[in-house]
Amino acid sequence: MKICTRKGATREDRDRWSEGGKRYLGLPLPHTTFGRAAGRRGAALVEFAIVLPLLMVLLLGIMEFGMIMRDYIMLAHGAREGARAAAVRNPTAEIRQRVVEVATLPGLKPEMVQITAFDANTSSWVAVGDLASGAENNAPRDSIVRVTIKGYPHRMVTGSFFALLPGYKNGYLTLKDASLTMRRE
Repeated sequence: MKICTRKGATREDRDRWSEGGKRYLGLPLPHTTFGRAAGRRGAALVEFAIVLPLLMVLLLGIMEFGMIMRDYIMLAHGAREGARAAAVRNPTAEIRQRVVEVATLPGLKPEMVQITAFDANTSSWVAVGDLASGAENNAPRDSIVRVTIKGYPHRMVTGSFFALLPGYKNGYLTLKDASLTMRRE
């Protein structure tokens, strides 16, 4: 087989090369046979099949982590509002209701809200109740009050895809407790 360059190629050689192939500036393009192009397309398909599951796991992980963080931020916001309500002497029922209203999470119940005050005499946290009149809570003035939201179940958007996470059970992930303290006025 005669190897021809652009300068030395005859008209007949150029016509023979271009029969079924493509031409560029009157010369045939090398490596444009159908077998090689089909082989490259097959390789790209295999590479895509390998990379697609990894990309899907990454995308679902970003989405689920974002939803978990959103729920936790809403819990922290609710705990802050509850601590503020406890600091200004509101009764415990109003504090719990305020936390549920502000957090705006579907699975949050008033029973999940824990209200405590720090007792300096025993160096421990004690549960806060209401005074006999029911007009305010019984936390001592100038003490530190804490509102904690315990055991909130985050509903997993991806279902059981991330079931290996600690705290996962039946489509729900129990989030870490959200807590905030303030000095009672």
